[in-house]
Amino acid sequence: MANKKAVLKTLADYFSKKGQMMSPTEYKAEADAPIRFMVAKRPFGSWSRMQQMIQTNYPKQWAVANKIAIDEPAPKAAAKPKAKAAPKKAE
Repeated sequence: MANKKAVLKTLADYFSKKGQMMSPTEYKAEADAPIRFMVAKRPFGSWSRMQQMIQTNYPKQWAVANKIAIDEPAPKAAAKPKAKAAPKKAE
């Protein structure tokens, strides 16, 4: 577990320094990558799972890497109108 956290922190810092989340192909092409691709992917099982864990555990680095304003609240979905009760029939 400690290895996974160390790898995740290293990748989160690297992506925030670069200013983007990279695809596996882009990451492999980088000469200054801090960890080899397979070592970076192996603890998580997949590249997308690693990115999800960065988003969950390191939201500030995720925001920098995805160019999201940190103080800006997430947009909310429009509220759906409530259904009206059917009128009762007079007997």
